[in-house]
Amino acid sequence: RDAACAIQGLWDTEIHPEDIAAVGLSGQGGGLFLVDEEGRPVREGIVSLDSRVAESARIWEREGAHKEFLERWKNGNPTVPEALLYWLKACEPESCSKTKWILQSKDWIRYKLTGQVYYEVTDASNGFLLDGEQRYSLDYLDKYGLSGMKEKFPELLCPWDLAGTVTEEAARATGLCAGTPVAAGGHDVAMVAFGTGCYRTGQLTTVLGTWGLNLLVIDRPHTMMHQFAKIVLSGSKDCYLMMNGGSTGAATEWFLATFCGAEMDKAKARGQSVFEIIEKEVLDAPDEGRSDIICHPFSEPPLTMEGYENAKFGFFGLTGSSTKAQVIRAFYEGIAIEMAMSLEIMKKAVENLDTMKLIGGGAASRLWGQMFADACGVKVEIMDIREAGCRGSALNAGIAAGIYADHSAVEQLLNPVKREYFPEKESAAYMQGKIKKFKDIGRLLWSAWV
Repeated sequence: RDAACAIQGLWDTEIHPEDIAAVGLSGQGGGLFLVDEEGRPVREGIVSLDSRVAESARIWEREGAHKEFLERWKNGNPTVPEALLYWLKACEPESCSKTKWILQSKDWIRYKLTGQVYYEVTDASNGFLLDGEQRYSLDYLDKYGLSGMKEKFPELLCPWDLAGTVTEEAARATGLCAGTPVAAGGHDVAMVAFGTGCYRTGQLTTVLGTWGLNLLVIDRPHTMMHQFAKIVLSGSKDCYLMMNGGSTGAATEWFLATFCGAEMDKAKARGQSVFEIIEKEVLDAPDEGRSDIICHPFSEPPLTMEGYENAKFGFFGLTGSSTKAQVIRAFYEGIAIEMAMSLEIMKKAVENLDTMKLIGGGAASRLWGQMFADACGVKVEIMDIREAGCRGSALNAGIAAGIYADHSAVEQLLNPVKREYFPEKESAAYMQGKIKKFKDIGRLLWSAWV
C-alpha cells in the first residue's frame, strides 16, 4: 500500500503514467518475506536489522555447533534467509508449513506489480545462496532439517532482466499504465554503486549513512578477499562488489547524544541541523581544531579489520587544555581513518584506485570530504545524487526495456558531481601521522579488547 501510494504521488508532478518506459526496484537486502499459496504474506516480514538469531549464533560459536552456517555468515550478520529459516523451523513451524515462496523485500513489491514470482541474484549473493556459477547452492540445508525449504526459493533473475509487466490490478492501485515493463531490480547496495556510475573494475562508491560502506567493483573475487570484505554480486554484468567499512551513522548518533547535548539543544531551538553547529564550532576554532587527540570511533566493532574484531570506542591524548572543537574534530578524523584503513585492503584488489564517489548523509559534511581525500590518498567526488539506489535500479530497468544497450551506457549519462576534494600536502601529512598513531594505539589494545 505504501509503495502504491508513493507511485501515485508521481502524478501530482509533471510526470504522467504514459511517460514511464519501465520500472526498476531497489530494496533492503537480508531478512525474510514469506508468501503462501494464495500470494498472501504468511507473517510480518523480517528485515535485515532483526536480531532474533544473533544470540543463537553466539551460542553456536561458543559450543562449536553449526560451523557451516557460521562460516557462511562471516563478515556479515545472521539475518540471511537460511539462518532465519532455521529459527522459524524451531519457533514458528506453522510459518514454514504455510510458505510457498521465500522472497526479499523488493521481490514482494515486484510480485504485487506483475503477479510473477522471482528471486534475484544480487540478493541471493548477499544471502550466501549461490555457487560460483551464480546458481542456487542449497544442499547444505539438508543437514539442518530444511530440505523442504529449498524448493521455495523462486527462479533467479539478474537485475536487468525483464520480470514481467504491470498488471491491470497493479495499474489501478498505482496509476501506472498496464503493460509497463518491470525489471527484476536488485539489492540496495548493488544498485547504489551502479547508480553513482560505478560499473567496471576499480570504480569505488563510499556511502556515509547508517553504515559507512566502501563499495569497490571487481572482476572476480580471490578467495583471500573474503577474509577482509563481504563479496556480493554487482548491479552490473560480470562484476562483483567488494564491500567493507564501519558503523558511521550509528557511531555518529551515539557520539552526538553522549557528548554534544548542548549543541543538539541549540540546534533544536534554532531549527538548524546539529551538524551545522558542531562543524562551525570546529571550522571557527584555531587551526580548525587540529590536535594530537586520537579517536577510535568503534561504537560497534568493525567486521573487516583484522585485530579490531573486539574494538571499543576511545579517545586518547586528551589533556586539561583540550577543547570541545578538538574532541569533535578527532571523532570526525577517527571515522575517516577507519574508512581509510578499510580502503587500504581494497587497494590491493585492483591495479588503480584513485577516485572515491562519496554519497549518503555524511557526504554533506563540510569536514569529511577533505579528511577522506587526505586520509585515503584519493580524489573525492561529492555526488549530487539524492537516491543512488533508485537511480541504479532505474538504469537497469532501462536495459531491461531496451532503452540502453548495456551497463556502459551509464558513461553517456550525466553523473553530477557537486564538489571535488584532492589530497593537500600539509593536511595529508597530518592525517597520515594520525593514522600511524591510531594503528599504534590499536596494536597496544588488541589484547585488552578481548
